[in-house]
Amino acid sequence: MSVLVFVILACNASANIGPTATETPALVETSTATLEVIPSPTLAVTEVATASPSPASGTLVTVGRLMLEIPAGIASGASGSEVAPLTHDDVPFWEKTPGHWVISLDETYILQGKFHSPQIYLYPALEYATLVPGAFESMHRLRNLLSGVVPLSPDQLPTVPFFNAGQVFASNIHLISFQNGSGIRFVTEYAQYPAPANNHELFYHFQGFTNDGNTYVVAIFPLTAPHLAESSDMNAPIPEGGIAYPDLNDPNPDFQSYYAAVTDMLNNTPPEAFTPTLYQLDALIQSLWVAP
Repeated sequence: MSVLVFVILACNASANIGPTATETPALVETSTATLEVIPSPTLAVTEVATASPSPASGTLVTVGRLMLEIPAGIASGASGSEVAPLTHDDVPFWEKTPGHWVISLDETYILQGKFHSPQIYLYPALEYATLVPGAFESMHRLRNLLSGVVPLSPDQLPTVPFFNAGQVFASNIHLISFQNGSGIRFVTEYAQYPAPANNHELFYHFQGFTNDGNTYVVAIFPLTAPHLAESSDMNAPIPEGGIAYPDLNDPNPDFQSYYAAVTDMLNNTPPEAFTPTLYQLDALIQSLWVAP
């Protein structure tokens, strides 16, 4: 029988372990909870982002268990590798894995020299949730969003289980389906401090499950927006229409209002104004097919 990892944390469907904008972002390994696996129903995806206009052409790629079509203008190919299990108690939580696949668009990706690499990760869902409490929490949040238990809001989003940093803001949130699964995508940035929103660290983020619930899919693609500074330097020039970073000489810098303004600005940025466009990245995600 096919199964979906349904992570049950008592009745705390809206638990928020993410940092607020005024706190120093950091991912903390949470305590182990009881994991229950139940037969997979069809996920109730109530809102789906569609990739329109469609890319004129693309590159079909098969790497390991993953088949995808890379829209023209993003990259010309991909490579992949299978990562061996790393489960010892002395391994940092962000490095632990039951074994997974990494598919990379790095060498030909349209944006080079960014903080993040353009990669897709395939994890065995149950094994990863059992091994890493942060993965457990993220899958719980993802399941709640896909089933409509909680609203599509930044404080309910899953986080990247293998990042030793926290999400400082999230915008452009949409549910999105792929060939044999569904998930959520958004635009975000991670840091270990209240970092300026910038094009060096900004990325398009996707998390989802295959329809059988067996595979947890995580994708990270560097992204730029027209009104952000090009680096995380607090003195970096901000383009016209951008949001000024709080004055650190102020004894009470208002980071919460800053990140809210950045989020509003990105939400109101046309999808085609990002590089790559959100249309292109949505099309790439929608093309994914994960083999059993």
